Amino acid sequence: MAQNQPVKAIDVVPDNLVNIPQPGSVAEGTDGSTSLGASPTFTSASSTFKTDFISGGDVLIATQGGVNELAEIESVNSETELKLSTPLNFTAPITFKIYKGNGGSLTSGNNGYSLFVGTGGDLNVLPVGTGQDSVILKNVADNSYVPLQVQRVLSTGTTASNILALE
Repeated sequence: MAQNQPVKAIDVVPDNLVNIPQPGSVAEGTDGSTSLGASPTFTSASSTFKTDFISGGDVLIATQGGVNELAEIESVNSETELKLSTPLNFTAPITFKIYKGNGGSLTSGNNGYSLFVGTGGDLNVLPVGTGQDSVILKNVADNSYVPLQVQRVLSTGTTASNILALE
C-alpha cells in the first residue's frame, strides 16, 4: 500500500464548535439519558468512563432514529456520568460512541483530515492552522475527495452530506 493513502476513516457530523474527532471509537453503549440545562450531563449505567480513559475534550456522538448529534465532553464525573459542553436534544434511550478528541471548543488541536464527500453540495470547513477563517467550498461534486487538511466541518453553510474524514 502506498504511504500517502488513508488507512482510517470516520463519519463526519458537521458542528460549529467541535472538531472532527479521531477515528476509532474508544467506548460505546446503547443506553443513556440526558439532562438538559446549564450543566448538561450524560449517564450510562453500563459504562466505565474512567476505566476506559475517557477525558475532557473527547467527543460523544449520540444517535437516535438515524440522526446524529455531537457533544464535546467537558469532564468525567464518575464511571457512569459525563458532563457535556453542550446539551443533547435527545431523550433516552439512545446509542452512543465516544471518540478521542481532536481539539474543539474546550481544547486546542491541529490534526486535520482530507475529506470524501458522498453527496455533493457546499462544504463549510475550518482548515488546519491557528487563526484560520472558515472557507466555503462551493458545489463539491458527488463522490469527491477534498485534499485540503480540515479540522472541522461547520453545520452552518454545509449542504453536502455523507462526508468521511480520512486519515
